[in-house]
Amino acid sequence: MLRGFALVRGLTTAIGAHNIPSMVRHENSAFRRLRLLAGAERRVREVSADAASTAELINGLRAPFNDALGLSGMLLSATDPHTTTLGTATVVEHLPGAMSVPWMHNEFLEDDFNKFAELHRTRAPATTLHRATQGRPQLSPRHSLLHRPHGLGPELRTTFSLGDACWGVANLVREVHDEDFDEVTLDWLERLRPVIAAGIRRTTVTATHPGAGVPGVVNLDLTGSVVSMTADAGRMLADLWLCPFVEEHDHRLPGEAYMIATLTRARAEGRRRTPPPVTRLHGRSGRWLTIRGDCTLTADGEPSGIALVIEPSRPAEILPLMISAYGLTAREREVLIELSAGPTTGEIATRLLISEHTVRDHIKAILAKTGTKSRGELMSLLFDHHAHSAPTADRPSRKGLHGTPDGTQA
Repeated sequence: MLRGFALVRGLTTAIGAHNIPSMVRHENSAFRRLRLLAGAERRVREVSADAASTAELINGLRAPFNDALGLSGMLLSATDPHTTTLGTATVVEHLPGAMSVPWMHNEFLEDDFNKFAELHRTRAPATTLHRATQGRPQLSPRHSLLHRPHGLGPELRTTFSLGDACWGVANLVREVHDEDFDEVTLDWLERLRPVIAAGIRRTTVTATHPGAGVPGVVNLDLTGSVVSMTADAGRMLADLWLCPFVEEHDHRLPGEAYMIATLTRARAEGRRRTPPPVTRLHGRSGRWLTIRGDCTLTADGEPSGIALVIEPSRPAEILPLMISAYGLTAREREVLIELSAGPTTGEIATRLLISEHTVRDHIKAILAKTGTKSRGELMSLLFDHHAHSAPTADRPSRKGLHGTPDGTQA
């Protein structure tokens, strides 16, 4: 006992009695942070599993992200899983409106670090600008020309990807004099990336399915300013999520449409590694909309403007997205595409060079993953209005959408 007392007294003398309270405060602070991160993680997992729509999920991430990461601004968005373009339910919080157009230009027209398309393509983990530039964020035009002039500093970016599909993105920033995001923070977000991706994938099929409608047309000049638009375009643009970008004209273009215009301009300038100028998203009404862009040309073949077409999505445009949402294998995707054209089992077997027995096995697997009981119900699920109906006693919930808790397929 005396020896133990002497050891404690010696340790106290060595570190200084006045340092013990600060050590205790440090330990208490670290413990509080771990509790905070654990609570925020629980809320992220809950909203990813329970949200009834993509909009509810994205909005539900705001509070736990702020609590866990100490943010000064954020952009959270679901994306078109095949093009990585921003889509449904984009949330922009505490970022100046003056950043919107330059941010879009930086993302799609300029060279910089940690572009979303590149992060997804390389399957990169959540990362910071400080790490990507090896401690020299001033090398990034986004940091030098956008963040610092608005009092923003450390930046954390990630995609919410599962396999080849990118279901969402996050751009998270702190104030200019704040510390960079540490490894604990990155590990926290890395654990949740597949959970959030699986949640967005699940809620993707709750949107109202494609319907008929007249396409709307928006004409812009090469700078992205609106020249004219049809009345149908105006009505469908009003169904989008991002606030309109300020223009000098009477018309203002929602952010999703401006993004497609920017991508069209990038393609015209020869930037072939940018995503294609098209996105599929569901609007505030729940219906699927497709926006695509192309350049208008003079008689000499020179770009003269940008034309955007916005219209209700056709079934053929939504089918690949639904296939990704249900986590089908490559062969199951081929069988489902064949099924959508209406051939017999024998005809599918001939086309795919497999046996009829194998085709039937694939169909059984597809029905199980989609929670349907017949080919007719499967086609109705994919092309009609039944994807968002609530599960009933005789129609089980589609557990195939959820996969395992970490977002992978069982």
